[in-house]
Amino acid sequence: MKGGWLTLLVVSTALPALGEVRLIWSDAPVQAPLSIVPGQVAPRMPELEKATTQVDNGDFEEAIKTLQQGLSQPDLTDDQLAEMYRLLGLAHLYLGNEEKARDAFEKLLQARPDYELPKSAPPKIRGLYARIKEDVKKRRVRPVTLSIPVLDPVPGGLPVQIPAQIEDLSLGARAKLFFRRAGNQSYSSVDFTRKKGSKEDFTATVPAYEVPVEETGYEIEYYVEVADAAQRRLAGRGDAFSPLSFRVNPRVTEGPAPELSRPWYKNPWVWIGIGVGVAAVTTTVAVLATQKQTGTLPITITIEGM
Repeated sequence: MKGGWLTLLVVSTALPALGEVRLIWSDAPVQAPLSIVPGQVAPRMPELEKATTQVDNGDFEEAIKTLQQGLSQPDLTDDQLAEMYRLLGLAHLYLGNEEKARDAFEKLLQARPDYELPKSAPPKIRGLYARIKEDVKKRRVRPVTLSIPVLDPVPGGLPVQIPAQIEDLSLGARAKLFFRRAGNQSYSSVDFTRKKGSKEDFTATVPAYEVPVEETGYEIEYYVEVADAAQRRLAGRGDAFSPLSFRVNPRVTEGPAPELSRPWYKNPWVWIGIGVGVAAVTTTVAVLATQKQTGTLPITITIEGM
């Protein structure tokens, strides 16, 4: 170790996520103690390291395959996205595919709008990147706008379609619907899909099994979010802490069948009344028939015309 310094980076067991101890040989003396900030340490990305070596060695086709595998991984940081898209653009450009290189550099700018290529990049690549950056800048004069209607109460047991209008959706950006039953902690999500033949009209569907029919009504909370390739929010309506909502109506119960009107002669009260009347008449006749005659009443009958 003549003339050099041995820098020993020891990672404390209090930071198990870092998980490694490195011995780094350097010809330059250490100017200041090394401090570790856990929040600034990103997880290692084997695909990124492999692709970097492949590009350096001129193995561009294999580098593209490696980068595509890396880009499919979840929870990538903005820096990792930017570096992978930079390498992807380089590989495509070296292979003569300027269209795919442009697409990669556009996604790089979506992940890191302020990204600048290193000064060591070849002039051809720097020129293409500068043109793409200017094109993207012009297209982003208008921000992404999102409009969704107020939802009326819906019946249970049927899928619920939520429409949206999204203007100036940038390349690589996606719109998602997040929803949950009121009172639950976690949200489910579905993607918005563009309506056929339209550039601005989108719909997202809450499956029927998420809104079952129940005896009592309930609320579904939801919010809409448009995010770029780096999962940064570009536009939205509501959020996880202040969601929108719509009501699911309760089950409709059928009451007893209405009683049909009956003919008068089928009404028992009619016959009860008639029976009372007949009984009264019979009683009167019986009384008159049993009374003793106390005198005679002359009756005169006159027949006209005789």
